[in-house]
Amino acid sequence: MKVVAVLLALVAVSVADICNDIRGGRAQATKIKDLAAAGIDSLMGDCYPNGDAFSALLNSEACSALFYQGTCYGLKTAEKYANVEIVSYDMLRRGVSDVQALGNVACANVETCYNDVFNAVSDCAAADAGFIEGVIDRATEMYKARAEQRIAEFGEQNDNTIAGRLINIAMRRFTDVESLRSFVSQRVDDDIIDDAYEGYKAAKEAAAEFCDSGCVDQTGKFLKRLFSSMNKGRCVDATMFCGACERNAEVFLGRRANSIPCCLQDVIEQAIAGAQYVADTYGDRAANAESYLREAFADQPELIAQAEAAAAAAREQFNCVSSVYQDNKSSCA
Repeated sequence: MKVVAVLLALVAVSVADICNDIRGGRAQATKIKDLAAAGIDSLMGDCYPNGDAFSALLNSEACSALFYQGTCYGLKTAEKYANVEIVSYDMLRRGVSDVQALGNVACANVETCYNDVFNAVSDCAAADAGFIEGVIDRATEMYKARAEQRIAEFGEQNDNTIAGRLINIAMRRFTDVESLRSFVSQRVDDDIIDDAYEGYKAAKEAAAEFCDSGCVDQTGKFLKRLFSSMNKGRCVDATMFCGACERNAEVFLGRRANSIPCCLQDVIEQAIAGAQYVADTYGDRAANAESYLREAFADQPELIAQAEAAAAAAREQFNCVSSVYQDNKSSCA
């Protein structure tokens, strides 16, 4: 990232360390970090980048900043919404500053941290031809020892729910690493890999532009004003955009001073284009997956109806959001 992104992040962290907002926040995050480090070192085996344990990468300035701010954001958010039944736009507005601070930290540190980890993994793979296989084997052993039984029990006890049934389907289909590899090799071809890589490159470029243009703060300021304006009248539930919330958003965006920041609109447009490409290119595969799941849920028609109702409700809300956005796009160069 460019120097401006780093400077913005330094300013953001100096005034908005999310860990300071939680009682014992940094101590809680450190405990989670220690657990993560133990798991990472077990997983990576004899890979010692720079002559140290692999988890030592978490102590680098970039990775440490990401870990602590991201973990504390998660802890704060979990505490904030623990007993909340209805989320209002005012609650969302009050949470924007945390997202903004976290975004600036990410802008300054994600690329450096990612490169450090990627280079370490690449070096270990180059030095040991069996490194990747070893990681997969150790991951499988960890899963079987620590999670498999609990997940299986949850699935058995909740087969009459969508989540439980999906778990049972997956556990019956993927009994070992080889069955998973076979599934992936049959369905992930070179075209999908190429598309995924092109998507990654496009997302990386979009993120860099978003950060370097100072769009984190522009977006934060815009969302605070938008959510504040929406939080009135009958707009009391942020999960229900259609209707009162939709009308409030229309009124807000209808004023010239409240136009969508062009840097944010660029990202939205790229996301829309990407989603449309995936729908056009892989629609048949998605239809096949849906057909398979309908057959797997055939003995539970109430679950199919539940999933269809949830999908229809989500589409309705999405269409309302899309309509407001399309009607109020900024005139960007």
